[in-house]
Amino acid sequence: MAKVSIITISWNCESEIEGTLQSVISQDFSDMEYIVVDGNSNDNTLPIINKYKNNIDVLVSEPDKGIYDAMNKGTLLASGEYVIFMNAGDQFYDAQTLSTFFKKVVDQPDLIYGDHEVVYDHFVKIKKGGQPNDLWKGMICSHQAIFVKRQLLIEHPFEWKNWKISADFHFIYNRFIEGCSFQHISMNVAKYAAGGLSETSSIPSKLETWAIVKEHNQSPEVDAYYSKLIRYEKLVNIPRKLLGPKAFEFLMKLKNTLSGKEVR
Repeated sequence: MAKVSIITISWNCESEIEGTLQSVISQDFSDMEYIVVDGNSNDNTLPIINKYKNNIDVLVSEPDKGIYDAMNKGTLLASGEYVIFMNAGDQFYDAQTLSTFFKKVVDQPDLIYGDHEVVYDHFVKIKKGGQPNDLWKGMICSHQAIFVKRQLLIEHPFEWKNWKISADFHFIYNRFIEGCSFQHISMNVAKYAAGGLSETSSIPSKLETWAIVKEHNQSPEVDAYYSKLIRYEKLVNIPRKLLGPKAFEFLMKLKNTLSGKEVR
């Protein structure tokens, strides 16, 4: 069974970090290490982390240049064959996630991914992993649900200077273009609260993803797809701004239900 390095990035997240720490250290998986890279937090984040220091293999707290820079630092500190990023606010689905997941892995592919849940205040969206051939349309899973061979992350660090929001997508899409092997495991790996950077900055995120895809695929189909997607995001942002959070979430739950997506 492959050794797994779990990396948590944190910075001034005192209300989110403890759930993540507990989720990681509760895993019943035998061959794992836990690395926490903190960006020199000045709130109560570090005291909370230190409560669990006996369960953390490597803890670093120092200034960084953003989340992807910190993720690159974490990779260099890791020793596992596979790496997963479970950042502050993210959690594994349950205590058996790793042990169940890796029993299903075949032939140790380069990237292995599962499903995840996005937790809103009033409903939960269940998101199934997509197919690698559809990566030109954007992420087929969340970064919280994908395990990547560490050597790939060392050879191809996140290009955070070029891609402020979608450096993780840039990494995954380019590995697909290069012919790396992917495997989808049909089970929930992670759950996390809605409101991440790619969601709160939905249009800039889509524009970056479009630019990344166009580095390799300049077909009219790509331009038509992303033009339509950005028009949709602009329309969605109107009720998001006009309605309160509760009403907007109700609208999103109704939309997802009517479109056949899995929610609860």
